[in-house]
Amino acid sequence: MDYTEHTVKLPDGIEILYTDSGAPESFPYTTLLLLHGSAFSGDSMVGLHQYAHKNDMRVVLWNRRGYRGSTGYTDSEIEDLKTGRRVFQDRLALQLAWFFRHFMYQENIPKVSTDRKVGGFILGGWSFGNTASLSLFGDPGVLPRDLYDYIEPYVLSLVLYDPPYTALGLLPFPNQAEVYNPWTDPDCPTAEARVENFQHWVSAYHEHPEISSGKISYTKRPERSTLASWTEEMKARYIDGEAASRCDIPAYALHAFCMNNRSIQMQIRTDDASDVQGPNLPRVIRSQNRVVLLSGSQCALH
Repeated sequence: MDYTEHTVKLPDGIEILYTDSGAPESFPYTTLLLLHGSAFSGDSMVGLHQYAHKNDMRVVLWNRRGYRGSTGYTDSEIEDLKTGRRVFQDRLALQLAWFFRHFMYQENIPKVSTDRKVGGFILGGWSFGNTASLSLFGDPGVLPRDLYDYIEPYVLSLVLYDPPYTALGLLPFPNQAEVYNPWTDPDCPTAEARVENFQHWVSAYHEHPEISSGKISYTKRPERSTLASWTEEMKARYIDGEAASRCDIPAYALHAFCMNNRSIQMQIRTDDASDVQGPNLPRVIRSQNRVVLLSGSQCALH
């Protein structure tokens, strides 16, 4: 096996399950912490571990709260999510910082090198997981100063892998009615049906028109999908529809949730460091200044 499984106990009784490829033989090395999206848990990404040491990296995959092995959200926390209260995102930032402090200390993670080419950690979010990863880079005042100062020297990069518009604080596009949304399909009246529909749609191979046309395919249910190649055992381990229904789906159609994320993104500056000014900007962004945005189409091409 290319990884080990652990559970970390954080303050406030929070437990997070994660898998870890372990440290490579090379030193210093870079650690990638990746947060999964909706319905598909961190277990669905364990195949990444086999590539970690070959690339002088350490890979850590979370199961976000509510998913297998990690503490679920309380009813009051879910209410904060449903009503779009900023405190929901602030808690995510604090819990991520707690985890980083624990992991850096426990595992003796190397700090970012002076040339900023190796060491420290890359925080990545996939799809809806970006709502959690971006929370850490919004308001520096959310973190106690000692915690903030402890993790800052370890921040190397932030990777946004195919984030939905909600994670970026964007409202639906003007032509949103033309775009198929698996979460709001009227043919899927139950939460279970919506999750099943999403699983197929998000893992499907979509055949788009010629790129010069400027159009894309809005096919509801393409024939080919990665999901179709999975065994029932794999689906049971990799997919958690109940967690998605409770912890993620309420945010997709929530205007207030988008606006909270937008306020967070407005505080994040990713331009040249010489152009970044102001005491309220998070120093973690000023110090590393590297944000990578990957779309599904880009990944398909590579």
